[in-house]
Amino acid sequence: MKVLRTVQAFIREHPHVWWALYLPVYLLLFTLVEHVVDGSRGYWVPYVPLDDQIPFLEGFALAYCSWYPMLFTIGLYLMIKDGAAFRRYMQFIAIGFTISTLICFLIPNGQNLRPETFARDNALTRVVQWLYRADTNTNVFPSVHVVGCFAAVFAVFDAASLKHARLPVIVLAMLICLSTVFIKQHSVLDIVGAVALCMPIWALLRHMRRKAFEKEKEY
Repeated sequence: MKVLRTVQAFIREHPHVWWALYLPVYLLLFTLVEHVVDGSRGYWVPYVPLDDQIPFLEGFALAYCSWYPMLFTIGLYLMIKDGAAFRRYMQFIAIGFTISTLICFLIPNGQNLRPETFARDNALTRVVQWLYRADTNTNVFPSVHVVGCFAAVFAVFDAASLKHARLPVIVLAMLICLSTVFIKQHSVLDIVGAVALCMPIWALLRHMRRKAFEKEKEY
């Protein structure tokens, strides 16, 4: 009971925490799309010739996997320290992830870049094999990994208390974006699509933030 009361008190003091409920909703939506768009009925293949020139580098699997702790760490910090920035962070994720999922539902897509065999057998190639099993080659355009990276970078520029984290987050986000093509999980076109999606979302949330500050000054 004490734990429950503590949780209830935290929610009362941090009502923005309800935005975190989008995450299970997204997982449900993505799981549904994965079952509907499973490749059995064919799909559009996002591809550019540059994809064939990019080598497979299993070392980037570490950067790819760092996406999850990066998003979680930023979200947890903002949830506790900056409710307004947390809301905008979750709004970026909610808009970006939902539109990405909707695109995959309306335009079934997938890629055929994964190598059938690996030139090396080591711990990192086994990590890549695990990633391939956990995440299918369908529903890749636009890249949600890239959308999440933009959300993270937006957050560190949006929250004054995360100013010190800007450079490391930018570097990590760039490595994660590169990792999507170096482990052959995405096409360059998936990255381009994600960038095109994120630009208006960024502009919209910056506009909303500016309007909110102007409204606060009026009072």
